[in-house]
Amino acid sequence: MVIEQIGLDIQILSTPLLQQGLFMLPVYFENYSEGLKNLNSMGRLLSRQSSPWDICRSALEENEITSKFAVALVGSTPAELITEIERAAESLENAIESGRDWQTPNGSYFSPDPLGSEEKIAFIYPGAFGTYVGMGREIFNLFPQLYGALEFLTDDPGRMMNTDVIFPQSDNPAEIRALQSRLDNSPTMMISSGICFSYLYTAILQDFFGVKPDAAFGYSLGENSMMFATGIWTQADAMRTSLETSPIFHERVSGRQSAIREYWGIPEEGGGESIWSNYVLMAPYEKVLNAIRPGEHAYITHINTPRQVVIGGEEEACLRVADEINCMRLKAPYNHAIHCPPVESEFDNFVHLHHWPIENRPEIPVYSSAGYEELKLDSRAVAESFALMLTHPIDFPRLVNHAYEDGAHVFIELGAGSNCSKWVDAILKEKRHVSATINQVNADDHVSILKLLAKLVSHRVSLDLSPLIA
Repeated sequence: MVIEQIGLDIQILSTPLLQQGLFMLPVYFENYSEGLKNLNSMGRLLSRQSSPWDICRSALEENEITSKFAVALVGSTPAELITEIERAAESLENAIESGRDWQTPNGSYFSPDPLGSEEKIAFIYPGAFGTYVGMGREIFNLFPQLYGALEFLTDDPGRMMNTDVIFPQSDNPAEIRALQSRLDNSPTMMISSGICFSYLYTAILQDFFGVKPDAAFGYSLGENSMMFATGIWTQADAMRTSLETSPIFHERVSGRQSAIREYWGIPEEGGGESIWSNYVLMAPYEKVLNAIRPGEHAYITHINTPRQVVIGGEEEACLRVADEINCMRLKAPYNHAIHCPPVESEFDNFVHLHHWPIENRPEIPVYSSAGYEELKLDSRAVAESFALMLTHPIDFPRLVNHAYEDGAHVFIELGAGSNCSKWVDAILKEKRHVSATINQVNADDHVSILKLLAKLVSHRVSLDLSPLIA
């Protein structure tokens, strides 16, 4: 496979994932006393080995899915794994008595109340504006077969993934910042690269490790990623071309933001710069809603959790709302305007942008924020659903709770970062569930993937662990 075709200056590795500098060692047991015994036994075994490879391989080959409990230990050396074993042994009794999951910064994980292999799994696709420079740099090394998978999505992987920006040849911090700024200000790049990574992460989890979803949903423009990752849409190159030629993300809701200017009555000759800002506020929805004055150029665009809301609009108006509430705030690195009344004029354009053939019909429900229910898989209905979703605020807690009520208790985020998985935890709070992510910002891909697998192993989710050692 010629990986260089997509612009990656890397060498394909033939060594297994577990020989990339980090090991995962599962220890299985039925009760506390057996767990303590097995942990101590594994510690003695590791103390006699110069490399944990054979020990980890043997344990992973067993993959005792029927065992009630599993501690998944993560470390880079025998000494580090022994330290993790000692921490687990010290914490095991308290974890079982309290019923609270235990984990370490290394990624070792133990659940005293594992969900088990029968629980339904939901794949979550995060929003489009989270892709970052350097994301996914290792995945083609780790899984060379992915290049073949990518060919099913696009005829031009380099263009679709924006490899010249995502995979820079320089590590110069100033250049990285400049590339990230370029990425943040290009919705087309963000959307297309986000689709690619979500598609590839789905392939890793589903096709390599055998994790099969029972439902899927996306956050905002993450619904685009969901459609391609589930195979409902396949024409990624055509969508990229449509994005590039449509005025929506160049001048209507981004760029000079003509749609916003028209809604606010600002003359077009007023300049070509963005007039919109987005802020994340750590406050409840009702409190934010009550702080926005009638006719003010500030709008709630996203409800992320019961205590986190995104507002967008005029900079001064957004700051006034935040000051009145007196809450923590964070300015978003992008200034695109969606999910609000000023973009309702773009409904028909959004319909046109998302009117694609239904190529496949998955056997699982895919949910949309348009109606907070299962998406009707009809081309026109899907296009109108996207248009409705993009012109109205997103209520992510409502979407998550709907999936939960339909039986999904395992939530796995397949895209950039871990925002959605963190929000799921905040939304479901004490409800029995587990959330995890396949990508962690500022962490190597093999580290993020092993941490995800460790959590799933400990929750006794059905997995094929052979890719770790094959």
